[in-house]
Amino acid sequence: MQKSFLKYIIIVLIAMTYGCKTQEPLISQGQNLSYLYNPGSTSLHPRFMIYHSNSTTTNLMVKVYPVELLFNQANAEGKYQAWLSIRYRSFELGKTRMLVDSSSLEFPLQLEGLKKEFVTNINLKTQPDKKYLVEVVVMDRLRKTAVQTFLSVDRSSEINSQNFMILHHKTRSVIFNPVVDSNMIFDVYFPKKTMDTLYVKYYEPDSRTPYPPNLLLSSPVKLSDPDSIWIMPYWDTEGIRINEKGVYQFSIGEEDETGCNIFYFGQYYPSVKTPEQMIEPLTYLLSDKEMDDMNSQADKKLAVDNFWLGASDNIDRAKEQIRIYYNRVLYANYYFTSFKEGWRTDRGMIYVIYGPPTGLYKTPTEEKWVYGNEKSTQKISFTFKKVDSPFSYNIYRLSRSADLNSRWVQAIRSWRQGNIFIVGND
Repeated sequence: MQKSFLKYIIIVLIAMTYGCKTQEPLISQGQNLSYLYNPGSTSLHPRFMIYHSNSTTTNLMVKVYPVELLFNQANAEGKYQAWLSIRYRSFELGKTRMLVDSSSLEFPLQLEGLKKEFVTNINLKTQPDKKYLVEVVVMDRLRKTAVQTFLSVDRSSEINSQNFMILHHKTRSVIFNPVVDSNMIFDVYFPKKTMDTLYVKYYEPDSRTPYPPNLLLSSPVKLSDPDSIWIMPYWDTEGIRINEKGVYQFSIGEEDETGCNIFYFGQYYPSVKTPEQMIEPLTYLLSDKEMDDMNSQADKKLAVDNFWLGASDNIDRAKEQIRIYYNRVLYANYYFTSFKEGWRTDRGMIYVIYGPPTGLYKTPTEEKWVYGNEKSTQKISFTFKKVDSPFSYNIYRLSRSADLNSRWVQAIRSWRQGNIFIVGND
């Protein structure tokens, strides 16, 4: 898989050096992109942000952590240096996908004087009232590793989230992740209109979890009316701090359905550390009555420990189950967070129970996950459809099927019997 991935990256890097306007596929037909959700596939974990700076230009901001790059002295100056490469292709979405922009950027980074974060700003050619998908490849040239991502660019509105920036109150640096913690003080920046106030719509945390994949009941992917609305000064000299868990949408008009979305999911997010946080994802393994019983226990840590020990009847196996299960919860939060915690989403549910997919195939509107040998009749497949939402560009809904019933029951039974479910081993 790694060899085919590197081969694909080389093809991408060659193709992306040419920037003509032509029709061509966004993703190679049948290309397995399973490494996208496999945390062990690369040492690079860049962050990205899309911001519309004017009517014809969109800023693609890329943040890389130099500690994840390889530095060596194999250069003319004999100084510790890394070599960062960023390639992108931008496609206009419509009846056909049109390549409208592409480029290649190279960054030799000297270790001396380098900050903890390296941020660069790339100008993309865009037009109002259109949507794009941008394919970005970030490569550590010296280590010969790369990571690829696909970003939605939405110019259909002048007041959606990509027209705002979130800034650290003191440093004025850009905050890439809309998931904040209670210690962060920030400002919401919207430069395109002179105004004095912002409308803040607050939505209580969405604690709903998906139905099992075999039930033909679609998971909710929308928020209802806001629980409260208030007005705040557009540029508060004291900054903004959030202490109450939930979704906060900052908009310039009370009737606006889009705006700058900020999420606060509590202390330690995306990690799971407290007994209460460890109980919640067990909803995929336990009945409603068992969940109620566990939540009613005075010593919740003991309740969690007893469940895992009772499942495996072996301390070492229980520890391994706990490690893998809650690591999957963490990475589900990392990959699939939207207006709710990542593990509570359709993709998060499948990821927690089955793990990273063996095969991942993407289009601009859907993802197909495959587990097991793809040529085997024992493989399991899941299809997720992308959902348009004013709250996130990272919402997908599972296409459900009653045919998945027996495999889901087998997976849950396997976990409850102290075994990590693997397709092909059931």
